[in-house]
Amino acid sequence: MKHFLRIMMVAAVAGLLSISANAQDKKVDNIKEVTFTSSIECKNCVKKVEANIPFEKGVKDLKVNLDNQTIYIKYDATKTTKEKLAAAIVKLGYTAEEVVKEEPVKE
Repeated sequence: MKHFLRIMMVAAVAGLLSISANAQDKKVDNIKEVTFTSSIECKNCVKKVEANIPFEKGVKDLKVNLDNQTIYIKYDATKTTKEKLAAAIVKLGYTAEEVVKEEPVKE
């Protein structure tokens, strides 16, 4: 009987680990990235974006590049959209045009 209980415990632990691994995979699938070109022109513009956009729902990472006037955002697609993030940038007084990555041509 003790042997049977041990086998059942091992099976239960293995099942829980499997469920946990699947949940982690789903979280990774929901993380998206978007890059916007923007009308940021100075260090104060960068500070304003960096001070406000991280507080938007779902934002996981933010990088603002003044030299090429781009804003890179990594976000949780279950909590926000590219359109909502662009609207948040526009609300700060800047433009936000999505940079569309070109797919490589397959021959």
